[in-house]
Amino acid sequence: MSAPRRKERIAFVTIGASASFQPLIAEVLSPDFIAKLRAARFTHLIVQYGPDLRCFDAAKPAPEGLNDNNSLIVTGFAYKESLRKEMELTTAKETSVFVREKGLIVTHAGSGSILDALDFDTTVIAVPNPSLMDNHQSEIATEMENEGFLIQGKLGSLATLINDDTLTQPTNLWPPEPTADTAWQGGLWEVINSLMPQRKLSDRTAK
Repeated sequence: MSAPRRKERIAFVTIGASASFQPLIAEVLSPDFIAKLRAARFTHLIVQYGPDLRCFDAAKPAPEGLNDNNSLIVTGFAYKESLRKEMELTTAKETSVFVREKGLIVTHAGSGSILDALDFDTTVIAVPNPSLMDNHQSEIATEMENEGFLIQGKLGSLATLINDDTLTQPTNLWPPEPTADTAWQGGLWEVINSLMPQRKLSDRTAK
């Protein structure tokens, strides 16, 4: 008789490569947020904490018992050249060894991190960093939520987004196919292209 397959559901949090974002780290490690992840059957929480190691260590919950069937493994790291491996872990997959449910990416609302996260078939919550002035994170998160690509999260209420409705609701595929009448003009396209002149949407659709 073969051993039962391991069940996994992974949440990945990233604050980006440069700016501090301690309020986001503290909130995703808070008792309320952890409890919501456990209730939603998450097995792993991975946090990319950038320059905020002390904040991560202070807020990280104590390890749970190995015999707890509803345990959540919390790990973190500062930087990696690419976060695509961690982002891919939030997508559904089934093998002879494990079954992985669709998970979650929580990202700061920087354009590059958002576009990387949208390459994967998973739920994406983008959280603007209010300590950064004139970086348009709120504008881009709002525009992309309005277009149906992701969910905009607000500090102080992220735990309310961890529910079956949020985690299972469909989102629009990125990037959408342009039409002859609307080829990359207006709204979302203007926001992305104005913030990321080095990475035009037309370049992304060429791959």
